[in-house]
Amino acid sequence: MKGKQTILAAAAIIGTSTLLFQGMVQVVTASSYNKTDMVPTSYAKSVAVPSSTTQHSLPPGYKKANYTVTDVKDQKPTSKDLTKEAAAEIGAKALWEMYALSLEGTVVEMSYQQPREDLPRAQWYGEVKINDKLNYYFMIDAVTGELFSIFRERTFIEKATYDEELAKNPQEYVDLAKKAAEKFNIVHGPVKSAVYDFQSMVENNDPLISAEITGENGEIAIVYIARKDKEFIGATYHAKNKYKDHPNAKVFDPKIAEPQK
Repeated sequence: MKGKQTILAAAAIIGTSTLLFQGMVQVVTASSYNKTDMVPTSYAKSVAVPSSTTQHSLPPGYKKANYTVTDVKDQKPTSKDLTKEAAAEIGAKALWEMYALSLEGTVVEMSYQQPREDLPRAQWYGEVKINDKLNYYFMIDAVTGELFSIFRERTFIEKATYDEELAKNPQEYVDLAKKAAEKFNIVHGPVKSAVYDFQSMVENNDPLISAEITGENGEIAIVYIARKDKEFIGATYHAKNKYKDHPNAKVFDPKIAEPQK
């Protein structure tokens, strides 16, 4: 997406000088992913294609907004893939459910990406530009519509630095991440555990605390909470996170900087 393309890995966990998802350290962006070697546009035999999930149902209070969908990439979906319009609507529902964001009057820029060695599932990546200080991103499975990741990027003027003390005692943020996972059903069932992952620094001065959420069903997701005001920022779902151990995997989502150790 023009200067902001690389995960939602696709970590799809993507980014640019102002992006969070994939920087003061190094942001991962949608364009980075485009530089990886592509594999045929089909699911690897070892990858089970999940059935439709409840994310396709209408969230409470949701009404389809009047927004414009554009396609900003050269890669084209196959007959098995969702159309960009259908994919954008899945993203619109998720943005409403998690951020109460209506896309009325906005433009949703959609980018299709073929399966890669590290993520053997085709993806649709969507970006909604609200203004210079607030943007939203989502990544879904291009065939099933399953969420890979969702994120909002906020930009602040005040410079942020790494918080050593917070890294030693991040439990408040871990608890907030767990509550968000439960509220938005991020691991598709009850949460078994939540543990501190890392503190990330980004160029838009909105540092994040992430927690690894494990569901009782075995799903593992990463949830991001803003250090500045403890707001829910986004998540990388099990559907994408389960490929993180691949040697060429983009471990972090679009807009997420490398972790500070």
